[in-house]
Amino acid sequence: MPGCGKSTLGRALEAAGAAVFVDIDSEIEAACGMSVTEIFATLGENTFRRLETETLKRIASKHIQDGRRMIVSTGGGLPCHGDNMQLMLATGTVVWMQSAPQRTIERLTAAPGQRPAADRAMAEGRLRQWHDELLEARTPYYSLAQTRFDSTELDDAPSVARAVQRFCKHFIPEK
Repeated sequence: MPGCGKSTLGRALEAAGAAVFVDIDSEIEAACGMSVTEIFATLGENTFRRLETETLKRIASKHIQDGRRMIVSTGGGLPCHGDNMQLMLATGTVVWMQSAPQRTIERLTAAPGQRPAADRAMAEGRLRQWHDELLEARTPYYSLAQTRFDSTELDDAPSVARAVQRFCKHFIPEK
């Protein structure tokens, strides 16, 4: 889900040397030379979803070829389109990052301008309703993940460090 802490945890895992962190949205932005918000506004959601799938396939292929340990952050909608979840399940361990809804709402509120749909819901005074409806719609896809990780506590350096330790203990085998 948007605001669950995927990027925060992914960057921290990379900094700890646990894996290479790849953010699909960042990869798309670099390739297109525009933000996800601009891509949605100028090229449309269908083009963005196609770019997500192409980027996922490229990253999965690269992972298979070189065997690098990677943490891949997908946009929250990516697993819900096409065969993306099946590809993710076939090429790695899919972790559903779950944050307490109120904490997720706080993160979304603290970062305006990064997620157009959340910004619209916020402006309309219905951010919690938007979040809950989005979670309900995505749960059938997310529930296919092999495992889950509680990402509620990622609010300061010590809590991020503890989350990195928990994540590594459960999901990243020692070399």
